[in-house]
Order: sequence, then structure tokens, then C-alpha cells
Amino acid sequence: MQLRALFIAGLAFIGNISFGQQTEHTIKGTILDAQSKEQLSGATVTITELHRNTSTRLDGSFTLDHINGGTYHFQVSYIGYITIDTVFAVSSNIKINISLKNATSSLSEIVIAGRKANGESEVAAKRTEQNAASVQNIISAKAIQMSPDVTVGNALQRVSGVSVERSSSGDGRYAIIRGMDQRYNNTLINGVKIASPDNKSRFIPLDIFPSDLIERIEVNKTLIPNMEADAIGGTVNMVMKNAPDALYVNASASAGFNQNVLKNGFDQFPVSAINKQSPYRANGPAYSATPQDFTRDNLNYTHKSAPVNTFATLSIGNRFFKNRLGVMLGGSYQNVYKAYNTIFSPGEFQDGGALYIKHFNVRDYSTQLTRAALNGKLDFNINDKNKIGLYVIYADLKDAQARLTHDTLILAPRTVPGTGQIWQFGRSRYQHQNIFNTTLQGQHTLVTDRLKLDWSAVYSNAMSEIPDIAEYEYDGGFYTDPSAPGSAPYKHPDVLQNFDRTWWKNTDRDLTGYLNLNYTNATHGIPYTISVGGMYRDKHRVNDYDNYELRPVPNSDGSHQEWSNIYNFNWSVYNPKGSPGEANNYRSNEQIAAAYAMIKFRLKKLETVLGVRMEHTAQDFVTDVPVTQAGKSGEKSYKDILPSVNFRYILNEKTNIRLSYYSAIARPSYFEIVPYSDNSMDDFNESGNPYVLHSTSQNFDLRYEWYPRANEQVFVGAFYKNIKDPIEYGFNFTGFQSDLIYQPNNYGDATNYGVELVYERYIGNFGVRANYTYTHSSITTTKFTSEIKNGQATKLYPEETRPLQGQAAHIANAAILYKNNKLGLDAQITWQYTGKRIALVSPYYQFDYWQKGMNVFDFAAEKRIVKHFSVFAKVQNMLNAKYEVYVNKPATNSVPVPEQDPSSGKTLAQRSEYGQTYQLGVRYIFKK
Repeated sequence: MQLRALFIAGLAFIGNISFGQQTEHTIKGTILDAQSKEQLSGATVTITELHRNTSTRLDGSFTLDHINGGTYHFQVSYIGYITIDTVFAVSSNIKINISLKNATSSLSEIVIAGRKANGESEVAAKRTEQNAASVQNIISAKAIQMSPDVTVGNALQRVSGVSVERSSSGDGRYAIIRGMDQRYNNTLINGVKIASPDNKSRFIPLDIFPSDLIERIEVNKTLIPNMEADAIGGTVNMVMKNAPDALYVNASASAGFNQNVLKNGFDQFPVSAINKQSPYRANGPAYSATPQDFTRDNLNYTHKSAPVNTFATLSIGNRFFKNRLGVMLGGSYQNVYKAYNTIFSPGEFQDGGALYIKHFNVRDYSTQLTRAALNGKLDFNINDKNKIGLYVIYADLKDAQARLTHDTLILAPRTVPGTGQIWQFGRSRYQHQNIFNTTLQGQHTLVTDRLKLDWSAVYSNAMSEIPDIAEYEYDGGFYTDPSAPGSAPYKHPDVLQNFDRTWWKNTDRDLTGYLNLNYTNATHGIPYTISVGGMYRDKHRVNDYDNYELRPVPNSDGSHQEWSNIYNFNWSVYNPKGSPGEANNYRSNEQIAAAYAMIKFRLKKLETVLGVRMEHTAQDFVTDVPVTQAGKSGEKSYKDILPSVNFRYILNEKTNIRLSYYSAIARPSYFEIVPYSDNSMDDFNESGNPYVLHSTSQNFDLRYEWYPRANEQVFVGAFYKNIKDPIEYGFNFTGFQSDLIYQPNNYGDATNYGVELVYERYIGNFGVRANYTYTHSSITTTKFTSEIKNGQATKLYPEETRPLQGQAAHIANAAILYKNNKLGLDAQITWQYTGKRIALVSPYYQFDYWQKGMNVFDFAAEKRIVKHFSVFAKVQNMLNAKYEVYVNKPATNSVPVPEQDPSSGKTLAQRSEYGQTYQLGVRYIFKK
């Protein structure tokens, strides 16, 4: 009994203690922007008396546990905002919301907003999307920094409705927006167009720009009249970093490697051995080239074990002279080694519509990419009515590529695996591209505050050179003796073949002026802005091309020279004067004049932007072909009247409904209308087409937008495009397969429609970002085939309906995000899917080359280590996704072809394996 009494008394005592300790409480809350009501992630909440603090999560929320009852001072701080102190009485679990005001400084009636805190944030990007006059998607600098991407081209594939066309090294180079090939889109920097270094087209290779100098990337999917009209698919606008409010420094250094390079090593040739000028350019048109004019060292490959990738970037900015002058300077450098192998076995058309494989190529690529960029931005507030700015950027990309090829002939003398004729190739290719752009801008308030004028004067120059593309070739193999069945194959001598040496160089210069006048007022309570303006651009392009054919000199007994190495043979120059009379040597000019008028007004909840744009285009060219030859020169001009209307119904402060219509165009490039001929393509000859027409399009767009919280969004949209005279590269059939020419053509009319879904939500430390786009396009063209009747082939020209080249029916992105401010940790794993699409249009019925659907997984993480410093890691292509192209026909070879599965009903034309890429680095960020 005594033990039982003691036990009961003890329980009562413990219960009394436990009950008395129920004074600990939990405080939960959210930190908001006082004006926009956006949730602020990373704000610091401190209880002064307890010396307790925490940071807000991705959704702006915070939690403080185990707080005894009492009255406390709460301090809330966030960079770029005014720190506040407030007092709360804690007697139970409570939930509080605290709003912070932007830190602003006023001087001489000029207010400088806190751009450094918001300009690069995801919340600022979403606010811009919500308030834009057109349909937009935006990637913020913060999102790019935390992503696995190091170039603009790769970052763009995260946007809904956007896929990328990849370069030969696997990087995203051109954006395909809503299934529209890059020719139907345009690229801007800070809102203005720039010159293109592309040696064939007017669009900009986006892999030339490192992503770490970007403040945000805007993808406009509809147009308003003050935007240039050559954007049927849309516009990519790269907004570079602006001057901050106070001292800002962002620097990083990192290193890494490519898995294939680590595994197989890297084949390298000395770029310094390349002759930058051809004999013709170096010595004049009267010079006859000799064998000594052509180097051999650039075809001598050395093997490196595991070269390391290196990256470095620095951005620094501040304001001076009492905040009137803002300065931002930035630089980026990347040196990347990539190795990848490719299986290439293109099928050939046979009578009766059959597909037959003659060649099986195994290609090993080693590519060194050296990417550098510098940018500078100045803005000066003259007074409260006048402001000027100067922006300069220089971007440079060097691409040194070695390609070693083993080509097996899949026909006689091949009888079984291990026998047959084999060609060996070694190709050295070095390309240097750069872009320089300077833009002077002004913003002025005129007689009244209601009347404002802005202008831009732009000089832009781009260059691309591919000097001395060199390739050796010899063939040999293992043959069987038909007179001795069952005998062992014997080694055939390696016989040296002809060489080609080719030089390409092009320059592209733009002089452009923009002028806009805006008048703002209100009538009957309806605010409106009337805008008029225009632009003029003068473009001048020069293209130089030189080609020489080198032929081995027969031995003294008349036999062929055999290959031993690049130095041990003699050659002669078949065409010592080069190729000065080629259409590839040309000068081209283009003048574009545009004017527009538009009105923007708001009637209750309905905002309308209505107007029209006129663009006049004039193009001309002169080639170096003889005067008597067709295509010596040419010119064309045309004018387009392009109306548009954009409605935005503001259902409430979190919801928009948009409806848009706009008319747009796509011009053939100045290179495409020149009747040039390019025989340096890997697999086909390419030609220009002076008869190709420009495309026009009528475009409709509908989108529902919901912003549950400032850093979240849910979109549902649909679009429709009707395109007249679409331009696509395809083949013109000349009657003989060897005479096929790959060139731009108009293919009747086309339609393109689809839906887009975007979802981005955050709960605590976790977030989900996802989008999906379905696109359907249709174009009908005439193809060639034949059928065999009574042993004779009869030619047929059926029509075939297919999607537009490059358009994937399904595109999807998803990312799982994790952010823990207390630990200073950000991490994400991303998935990007591009469905099957036509990679190459064939002239033959049911012979189009299709890229297989591709799943790519990437990873990125960043961890704060001490104040201002963090470490980060990136892994690209985690699962080693392969790029595959096939034809929807089985091969009819009687001898088995490597890597082909006859039961699949398809023929594998190409498979490229790029491997994983790893990167580890340290970052320093200082914001005063």
C-alpha cells in the first residue's frame, strides 16, 4: 500500500510540473513586401531579448518554437528594405504577418528604387509578367544562378513552350518557340536587335552568351505595335544586369569535367597552326597556291588524358555623384572540354521506296569551347526630366573541334562482320564568333509631364570565321578472296584520297535608330497612353569563301600513295587560284524602315493595347560570279501592314485573362537569297534560293493567369497560328540523287496551334515548378517516290502532310526545389522533356529524319559557408541522355547493319552520346 501511495503521489507531482510548464508557445508568420504583398524569402526575424533568430522559407513563412509567454521586441530585416522593430505580447500560439517597405533614397527630387534587391528576383520577374501588355514568360537572374545552366541557350529550355536546337557539342543554340523554328523568332539585348555572327542566317546563336551576366530573360509570345514584327513564334529579350543602388559585387570561380573526357580522353590539334587567311586572301587574286601554302600540323592530333573545365565571372556595380550616375561592369570566362561519339548511318532511297544503308560511320568528337563576355552599363540622371544611358557588350566564342571517323561500306566487298572497305577521316575545324554592341539611350519629359520621348542609337557588329577547314581521307579495309571461299580476310592497303581546304568568313554590321513618343492623359475617367514611333536599320554583310582541292601525287611507278601519317606523302594543288568566282563570295545589304501608332487604355478592369505597325524591307546582293552567270546580283523589297490588339482583363489583383491577336512576318536571311553553294556540309550540298518569299502569319492567343502568391503562378493558355509561305530547309530534286540540293523553300501554307500549362507553388522549404506544352502543326508538301511495275520503276509525286520542322508535339519541364535559409542551402533537380520532332526534311515520301523524344535530368545545389561566401555544384545530363535520329522505315540490307534492329520498323540514322558534365565552385556576393 505504501509503494502504491508513493507511486500515485509521484504521478501527481510530475503532472503538476508538466502542467505548469505549458508556457512555451509557437510563433508562425509571413514576411511581405508592403506594396506588392509579395512573400519575401530569406528575410531575418529576430527576438531581441532571447537572441533567437530564423529566416523565412521559399513561401515567406517562418516559425519560432518554444517561446515562453511574455512581451518581446521583434526585429525584421531584409536587404533592400527598411528594418523594422515591433512589439508582440506572447500568451499563446500566434500567427503574424509583417510588411516591409522598400528602402529608397531621395536626392534632388530623383528617387532611386531598391533595384538591387528586386531586379534579379523571381518575384520581380513574376510581377513583370503579370503587368505586361503582352503574353510573357520570364526567367530571373536568381533562377538562372540556382539552375544547372551556364549558357542562355540552355536556360531557355526551362520556359514553357520553348525547346532548343542543339549545337554539335550538345548545347542549346537556338530557341524554338511554340514549335516555330528559330527563323520565326527574333533575339534582342536590352530591347534592341543586334547583328548576327551566324554564317548563314539572321538569328543569334544563344550559346555565345554566358548566363551569369543576365538580369532576366524575357520570352514575349505576342507582339504589340512598338515591337519589331519578325517574330511569328516570339521574341527572346536578354536584359543584362543594371546598375544597383549601392555597392554590389557578385563573383564566382569553378571547375569541372565531362564524363566522356574523363573516360576516353581528349584529341587536340594546335589551333595556332591554322592559317587564318587563305592563299588568295593573303597574297592577292593573281597568286597561284603551292603545296607549301597548306599546313599539316593542324591535322596532327595529340591525346590529352583529362583536361579540366574552368569558369570565372565577376559583376560589380555602384552609384556615384549623389546617386546620379549608376555603373555596372561584368565579365565572364568559360573554357570547356567535351568529348562525344556519334553513330551515323544515313539511309538512301531505292526504287520502290525502299531504304538502303551503304555507310556506317563511327565518329569521335573532341571539342574545346572558349566563351568570354564583357558588359558595361552606365545610366546618368541629368535632372528629374532627362536621363541617358550607355550599354556595351562584347561576346566571344571559340570552338575547336577534332573529328575522327571510321566509315564502313555496308556492301561488297563486305560479306560478313569484320570485312569490307573502310574509310578513315580526320577533320580539324576551328570557328571563331563574336558580337559587339553599343547602345546609347535617352529618356526625356517634354513640355508637360504627360509627354515623354525616348530614343536609342545602336551600333552592332558581328563576325564569324572558320579558317582552313581541313580533312584527310584514306581508304582500306579487309577483303576476302572470291576465288578462295573460306579463306581469311586480307588487309587492303590504305590508299590516300583527295583533300579539301576551305576558308569561311563573314561580317555583319547594323546601324539602327529607334524613336518613341508617348502622351498620357485621361478622359471621362479613362486613363490612356497614345504612342507613335519608328525605327530604321541599315545592315551590311560581307561573306568570303575560298576552297582548294589537294590531290595526292602518284608514285613514280604510277601506283597510289599509301597513308602512314599526315607528314609522309606529297600532294599537288588542283585549283591553285582557289575559288574567287563563287557565289559564296558576296556583299549584301538590307534596309528596314518601320513606323507604328498605338493606344493603351483601361476601362474599369479591361486594359487594351490597340495599334498597327508598318515595316518596309529592301534587300540586295552582289556576288563574285561572272557577269554572264545568272545570280550575279539581285534585289527585292516588300511592305507589310501589321495590326494587333491585346486585351488584359484584370479579374482581381491576382488574376488576369488575356486575349491577343497580332500579325507578324519572317524574312528569309540575306544569305539565303544569294544563290551560293556550300559543299562543306557533313552529308549534303547546300544552296541558296533567290526566289524564296518572306512568310506572314495571323496569330491568336488566349491565357488565364493566376498568381496565388507573389512568387507563385498558375497559367492555362492556348494559341493558334496561320502561316502563309512558311520557309523551311528541304531538298530540291533534280532527277538524280547525287544532285540533291538542300535549300530554303516556301511550302504552301501551314497551321500551328497548341495549349500551355504552367504551375509553380511553394510549401515551406519545398517548391514545385512545372510546365507542359502541346503543339500541333501541319504543312503539306509534294514528295518523290517510285513503285516498281513489271520490273520498271515508275516515278510518283504524292503529297505528304507533316509537322513543321523542329516542332515537338510534347514539351515538358519540372523541377523540385528545396530552400533552407537556416542552413543556407538551395537545391533543385530538374527534368526536361522534348518529344519527337522532325530533325531534317527529306524530298522522299516517308523518309523524313525524326529526332527521338529526349529526357534530360540535371541537378544544382548551393550552400552558404560563411557570410557572403557559398559553394555550389552543378551536374548536367545526369543520366547521359542520348540524341537519336531515325527514319520510320526499316532498312532492306541483306547483310546485317551494326546498331540496327530490323524488328523495330525504323532505321537508326544517328546516335550521339554527350555524357555527364560536373561543376564545383565558390561564389562571393556582397550587397551594401
